[in-house]
Amino acid sequence: MGMQEIKEMSKVVEKFTLKDPLTLDELYQLMTERWTADMPGKFKLKKGLFGKRIQFDVYMLMLPVVTVKGNVVTVRRQQQTTEVGGVDFKEAQQRINAAKEGGLKKAATGGMEYFINVRNAMREILQDKISNEE
Repeated sequence: MGMQEIKEMSKVVEKFTLKDPLTLDELYQLMTERWTADMPGKFKLKKGLFGKRIQFDVYMLMLPVVTVKGNVVTVRRQQQTTEVGGVDFKEAQQRINAAKEGGLKKAATGGMEYFINVRNAMREILQDKISNEE
C-alpha cells in the first residue's frame, strides 16, 4: 500500500466547491438521475433533528453522508454499528464475504474503499458543476 493510498484512506471529509449554489433536494435529484448501477451503494434523503442529509447504506461500519451548504457539497465518513450482545452481525457477515471475495486485505480495508469509491462517484457526478478554483 503506497503513501497516496494511505493518505486517501485517512480523509474523513471531502468538500466540493460548486460554481453555483445547490440545495440538498436539487443534489438528491441530480444524484438520482446520474447514479449508475456500477457506482457504489444506495442512498436516500434523510430528515432529522440536525437537518437534511443524503445517507448511503452502511458497509463495514462506514456510513457516507452528503450535505450541502450554499455551493459546498460535503461528503463525510461516519461510523455506525448495531451491536447485539457486543457483536455487530451485519458487519461481521460483510467482512466474511469480503474475505471470501478479495482476501484479508479486502476484509480489512473494504469499508474505507467503499467510502473512497462513494467520494469518487460524487466527484464524477458533480464534475460539470465543480468550480475550477479548487
